Amino acid sequence: MTKLALYEKNHMKKDQARLNYFIEDYIYINNFKTRLGITIITLFFVGMGALNILNEGVIFPKSLWELIDVYFKPYFLPWITALIIYTSISTAIYGREYQAAKQRFKNYRKLLKQLDTYEQEQKSDEGEEHEI
Repeated sequence: MTKLALYEKNHMKKDQARLNYFIEDYIYINNFKTRLGITIITLFFVGMGALNILNEGVIFPKSLWELIDVYFKPYFLPWITALIIYTSISTAIYGREYQAAKQRFKNYRKLLKQLDTYEQEQKSDEGEEHEI
């Protein structure tokens, strides 16, 4: 019973939240959050780079292509690289978390069955003692 109580205290809420999804959905949702975070961080650096360019020497782009070349192109490859790397890492981490939660929940259910079996045996033993 102690193992059950410890599981319920330490892991139950998080594991139930994870196991409400299929593994693919859980990983997809968390990868989306990771990609969104990387994109926001990249946009922050684009903004800082734009301010730096404006401080050093004012470059007002005359066309859309010049705007892209000056302000966005230097950050595109690092952004794509970061997306690929962090998505791969995120997939591995969240997949491992999901599998661990699944295993813990499976063990929890197994312990619950053992406890139910034990309680039923105790009730049947008490019933036999009263009959004698």
